[in-house]
Amino acid sequence: MRVKNLGSRPAPASLLQLFGNVMRGQRPSTTVERRQIPYWQELGWRRNGNIYEGAYQTPYAAFQGWIEQELSGRASFYLYQPSDEIRRHSHWTCFQHRGNDWYLIHMAKEPRDVGSGIITIERLITEAYQQ
Repeated sequence: MRVKNLGSRPAPASLLQLFGNVMRGQRPSTTVERRQIPYWQELGWRRNGNIYEGAYQTPYAAFQGWIEQELSGRASFYLYQPSDEIRRHSHWTCFQHRGNDWYLIHMAKEPRDVGSGIITIERLITEAYQQ
């Protein structure tokens, strides 16, 4: 059997429209915006002025915490009664006892906001339990 190349030509407009509607759908696309609720609020933390109170939550454990945010935006993160798993973690040296079983958590890289700091601490807790 011999095949003869007849060249290429544009598809008819009716065919392009049919496939265009099938591929894209028949309605124009719409942009869906992400909810603008801060992470700390999604987790149920409460804010009273420059103080946040809530829990650092992971699949392994949850710990009571509080955060103090200065006017500059810099924040200090505290955790109540760290577990033995956290005490054995390599970042235990970042925890500074502040009395009554509260620990200030020192971070080498300052979080850009309260939510980022909460996420960082929750990752640390998760790592401690996965070791």
